[in-house]
Amino acid sequence: MQFQVEAWSDALPELRKLFPLLWNEVALDKDKLRSECNEELYANMEKMNMLHLVTARIGPLLVGYHLSFITPHMHYKGAGSMAFTDMYFTLPTFRKGGLGAKLLCFLEQSLRERGIVKAYLSHKVAHR
Repeated sequence: MQFQVEAWSDALPELRKLFPLLWNEVALDKDKLRSECNEELYANMEKMNMLHLVTARIGPLLVGYHLSFITPHMHYKGAGSMAFTDMYFTLPTFRKGGLGAKLLCFLEQSLRERGIVKAYLSHKVAHR
């Protein structure tokens, strides 16, 4: 298993294959909301250095990822940049053996190296 920070634009072709799997598994209100990634907005955020993508790979195969938005916190002006979870996913066949925990440990390390002062990890209560 290899963990690394990758550019959104470089990983996007592979991520597109995993987005429907994530949506099918965790989306609420599927009858009202459709899955449609705003790739233009993500590309703009990447240009502004506001994305942080960590991936998990076995060889060239993408088996998991975590994507954060990087921004100052609106309540803590001057405190520094913070990371807010956008989405994360691991392929079901790779969920045993601590892959998710290892991915999050790598995420924490890579955010520290980037100088992020605080990270917020979110999860839908409906999927506890």
